[in-house]
Amino acid sequence: MIEELFDLTQLLEFINVALSSVLVILAFSLLAYTLTYNFRDAVARRFALLLACVVVTYASEVALDRVVSAASANRWLRLQWLGIAMLPAAYYLFSVAVLRTTNYRIGRRRVIGLIGLGISGLSAVTALFGTQIVGAVRYRPPISYLEAGPLFGLFAVYYVAVIVLALGNVWKARQRCLTDSTRERMTYLLIAFFAPGIGIFPYLIGFSRLTGDRDGSALVLLLAIVVNMAVAMMLVVMSYTVAYFGVLTPDRVVRYRLLRFFFRGPLVAIFVILAVQTVPKVESLLGLPRDIVLFSVITGVIVLSQLILSVTKTLVDRLVYREDRDEIAWLRELDRRLLATSDLRQFLENNLVSLCEMLRVPAGFVAATVGPDLILEVVVGPEETRKQVTAVDDWGETLTAALKQGADGYQPLAHAGFWIWPLVESGSGKEPVRVLGILGVKARAAAPLLDADEQAVMERMLQSITRALMDRQLQQRVFVALRRIIPDIERIQQMRSAVPYTAQESDESPVNVLLNPSPIHSPEFEAWVKDALSHYWGGPKLTRSPLVQLRVVGDVLSQADDNPTKALRLVLGSAIEKLRPEGKQNFSAPEWLLYNILEMRFIQGRKVREIADRLAISESDLYRKQRVAIGQVARVLTEMEQGNGLDLNGRSESLTGMPMLPQAQLAGEEETAAGPV
Repeated sequence: MIEELFDLTQLLEFINVALSSVLVILAFSLLAYTLTYNFRDAVARRFALLLACVVVTYASEVALDRVVSAASANRWLRLQWLGIAMLPAAYYLFSVAVLRTTNYRIGRRRVIGLIGLGISGLSAVTALFGTQIVGAVRYRPPISYLEAGPLFGLFAVYYVAVIVLALGNVWKARQRCLTDSTRERMTYLLIAFFAPGIGIFPYLIGFSRLTGDRDGSALVLLLAIVVNMAVAMMLVVMSYTVAYFGVLTPDRVVRYRLLRFFFRGPLVAIFVILAVQTVPKVESLLGLPRDIVLFSVITGVIVLSQLILSVTKTLVDRLVYREDRDEIAWLRELDRRLLATSDLRQFLENNLVSLCEMLRVPAGFVAATVGPDLILEVVVGPEETRKQVTAVDDWGETLTAALKQGADGYQPLAHAGFWIWPLVESGSGKEPVRVLGILGVKARAAAPLLDADEQAVMERMLQSITRALMDRQLQQRVFVALRRIIPDIERIQQMRSAVPYTAQESDESPVNVLLNPSPIHSPEFEAWVKDALSHYWGGPKLTRSPLVQLRVVGDVLSQADDNPTKALRLVLGSAIEKLRPEGKQNFSAPEWLLYNILEMRFIQGRKVREIADRLAISESDLYRKQRVAIGQVARVLTEMEQGNGLDLNGRSESLTGMPMLPQAQLAGEEETAAGPV
């Protein structure tokens, strides 16, 4: 009978340690998630403090299972009391933050919270280094504890009183909820609110002191197991509720993100740690070395868990998205079928290589039209091919001639040592032909001539390349539309979260900030800067620019004859000048590169090729550096808007900057993200 009880106690001890390990993983994972996605929200930060207390307490509990001396147990038990002592203050601060979300004035409660924080801090220091709250260690595995000190009863009263006050705050917050959804979430929080406090409170120590034998140890462990299971479940419920505080994303995104994080992180870690703790108990049955069994089990758990996650992804989507499943499926289909810039260039390069091999020519290129420019997308062949292509000035005229020759089928037009074919999307009815680009290969003879087999291959090749360019331009129009609607969607989400946190409508209150947003807070801000610079000396992108709403623009209206467009030009010019290095202008020094690009491209209005030659860089590198330079102008404008003031004293590769086609053929074409910056 005694041996059976001993075996039962060992089993309960193993289960208790395993559950404590699960709680450590769970609390730490939820702490990391909260700090990552909700750090700016006061409720989430207070909840993170509460989770930190849980982590410290249960991590010490797990460590106690491995100690072999009373001295080591004493150190871990006192560290455990750091979490126990700080928990009441964390509880109360968290409850006050929750109550604050209902627009409740918390002046007096804030003072109570600070007092509680001071008492908890003093209690933690006393427990760590003194004997007033807890005294000597009682080392009696599997139950070890610190003796109660003279002030333990007073601390217990403080612990219970503060948690009851915190519960009252959450109850009041639930009563103030006006909508069913917020009341439902607050109810979940209220139900789960007690669990961490009950699980961490050291009442088990007093119970073990009353029993003091193996039978008592078994009862203590059994009670601890039940409490730890409840704490684990309630922590998940609390974290689910807190995940919605202070976020701007829709609820479905929060649910999906939390579930995926939980399945990929904490759940896998829990399976691994349980496997690690279980293997030593069964390795003798398998007759294999412990390391081999351990490595095999851990590898199997990780691989199988990821496989299960992939297989059940559809089920998770059904649980999370419900009525939005069709729309989400379309969005994911778009992501899978998206033809990115690198995908397009790889496709063009593969087709161009095959074409060159078929025609027995050493080099070729494909250029796409973006607005009035030809953008060199792909070049195959010797290194000098690129220079030979960019050295030609009249590609536009040649392309127009090739269009007129379209009646001759797929026979090419010879020009500048190349055979070229126009890439066009045929219009229907009276609609004009839309030019998408140009394909060229190194001429193998002076007279361009293809046999029947080569013409058949060329027909298929031109159709596939044209279709790829059409799809990419269609995608770019989708991106343009998305960039236009995303700021509005984000502003709507901000308004959803602003009202509950507004105590009074001061100039800096969230409502007023949202009703009078600055353009610098928009995701489109840098794109607006780029558009305004491209029409620096006049044009719709400058006159209709949202940047005229900048406070710094309004400050200089009087100096610009009350003309907003002129004022915006002055501000942009000042921002560019702030990027000018000290000393005499230098066209070869690296520190002058960004300023030189901005001045020559936008202020002087020079062509891309001319600027690239002057700065001794390739045109593709020029476009990359130009994007960086525009980003720096946006940064300077942000600094100016935020109070630094204004000191008025102070386009991939383009083959040609000239329009190639009549404006009627280019009508309706807008510059997209794939074109010159």
